[in-house]
Amino acid sequence: MKIIDSHSHCYSAELATAPRAWAESHHEPHWADLVAPLDRPSIQGWATMEQSLAAMDAAGVQQTVLLGWYWQNEATCRWQNEVIAGWLQAAPERFIGFASIHPGGTAASVIAQCEHALSLGLRGVGELHSGIQHFDSSSVGWHALADWCVAHDWPINLHATEAVGHDHPGSVPTPLNDFLRMAEAHPELKLILAHWGGGLAFFELNPRLRKALKNVYYDTSATPLLYEPSIFRRMIEIIGVEKILFGSDFPLRVYPRTQKTPDYSMFIETIQNEANLSPDEFAAVMQGNIQRLLGKA
Repeated sequence: MKIIDSHSHCYSAELATAPRAWAESHHEPHWADLVAPLDRPSIQGWATMEQSLAAMDAAGVQQTVLLGWYWQNEATCRWQNEVIAGWLQAAPERFIGFASIHPGGTAASVIAQCEHALSLGLRGVGELHSGIQHFDSSSVGWHALADWCVAHDWPINLHATEAVGHDHPGSVPTPLNDFLRMAEAHPELKLILAHWGGGLAFFELNPRLRKALKNVYYDTSATPLLYEPSIFRRMIEIIGVEKILFGSDFPLRVYPRTQKTPDYSMFIETIQNEANLSPDEFAAVMQGNIQRLLGKA
């Protein structure tokens, strides 16, 4: 079975070589705090395109969605999209590109960003962060983005910070109620909430919320940093297997005590051995659900 990763990232060599200096020169202070904190070691990993493809091959990952980043400036978002487009051109059968978009501006600005991303061959939006990019469900730019994505059948991936959890460098809240308002305002919009939705998935036990969140999906990125492997079985019982998307967060080192360099294999092996999934459930989470979401099933 081919595995499709719905949540990974790619970075240019200039950024990876000196991330804090790069962030400071590009006026991206949050990035510096997140990946190069001054008071503790970073768990961020780096991988060139060749290293990413080798890691995919070693773990049986056929394709991966390259997400953009939630940059604080529109210019950086546009730069990130060019980086992703370069990877797509080099290996179009292995990479799927989502766009880095800044929704905090005008409707015209957001639509122009989306149209340019479309011209680059990208086919979704995210990862966005409302707390870093200063937008919410009432923002003009967000509504323009949501409308454009519905019209073009593009999913949007949103970073979701766990509502209750440990602090870490760069952690900024993302209110769960605002995700609900986004889903209610645009019921046809395909929303992917990263990191199990910051816990929002648990609230689908409420029938009213389950109805409102019918088009909301949850990816598994950073699971080893946040939850026990039993989260898979428990989430299947609450939201159904069809709403769960395998996401690795590569090249983040999600096993920082044992993982010296980023890889896919450790997380995938944990899912295979400890998540208690049936073969059909494993196939849905690791491939089928994202294919259906992207219209490729």
